[in-house]
Amino acid sequence: MRCDYCYSPPALRMDMSDETARRAIDFATEHSNGNAGIIFFGGEPLIKKDLIAKTLEYCHDKQPKNRCILHFKVSTNGLLLDKEFLLFAEKMRLAIALSVDGIQIAHDAHRMTSDGKGTFEDVEDRLRLLLKYQPYAIVLMTVNPDTVEYYFESVKMLFEKGVKYLVTSLNYAGQWCDENISELKRQYKLIANLYKKLTIDQKKFYFSPFDMKFSSHIRGDDERCFRCHLGLRQVSVAPDGSIYPCVQFVKDGISNKKFIIGNVSDGFDEKKRNELYEMSREKSEQCSSCALVSRCNHDCSCLNWQTTGLVNRVSSTLCETERAIFPIADKLGEQLYARKAPMFIQKHYNAVYPILSLFDDMT
Repeated sequence: MRCDYCYSPPALRMDMSDETARRAIDFATEHSNGNAGIIFFGGEPLIKKDLIAKTLEYCHDKQPKNRCILHFKVSTNGLLLDKEFLLFAEKMRLAIALSVDGIQIAHDAHRMTSDGKGTFEDVEDRLRLLLKYQPYAIVLMTVNPDTVEYYFESVKMLFEKGVKYLVTSLNYAGQWCDENISELKRQYKLIANLYKKLTIDQKKFYFSPFDMKFSSHIRGDDERCFRCHLGLRQVSVAPDGSIYPCVQFVKDGISNKKFIIGNVSDGFDEKKRNELYEMSREKSEQCSSCALVSRCNHDCSCLNWQTTGLVNRVSSTLCETERAIFPIADKLGEQLYARKAPMFIQKHYNAVYPILSLFDDMT
């Protein structure tokens, strides 16, 4: 379970005890600025539905007694998602993010049962059910080198199934070669054409790789507040109550103890926390001299650590894939801005668009 104490969501790993979960909630509310998010993660968190239920009930009992507003989210592979849990989620205001890696051949390539059977057909049914109860549920897609050729087709399929909020990420730990990068560019161009058509037709659709690049250009330095602030704006809590700077560092809660920055019972080790943060802010000479440094994903510390072993060293794959998307995203943004496409202008230049969009949906 991860517990954030700012705008970013905190996380709780759901193989912890009831007592540790309650302490994590107490810790999150005590260290928040009045607005905290709670994310449940695993493994597969829905294996521990009972613990999620008890934790949410504790949160709802506690919330009126303090001034901290809590928000809740769970990320799941969907295999244990059912109507009963969705009704519970509706009651508890629990947002559900579902992992779907695209069309069947792409999804089944890396998401299968213990006996090797692909899970797409089961997840497809769960997606339909989820969108019935949470029409704006986030869908999470991971793109691998061996599935990149299905990227556009997968995005199109998910939109046609009713997905409106798609967050995609590349598996940077995969073996990306020049051929894969070339294919990635081709897929981005196809997706850009689809995004352009949807936007001109005023269809609501969020595609994270493009929308984040648009935002980084429009907001400039203000966008930096939404970037990685390792261990400062969000933390993750391991089963034994240890605090880590991000969910990716927790793993089994044992093998990465050098990244522990506190415990929910004793608080932060401020010295270690600040040292780790300052280390993550150090930029390589290559990044410092790059024109894209203020807009790229180089400062995701956990991603850097996963791919290079250092929180402040960027992998060559990340660098190449970021350079691949910028020209395509920027050209798309320029075209939509030049046409004054209403959906594009509202989404990226109107600060109250999310509220207006919600009212529009309700009416």
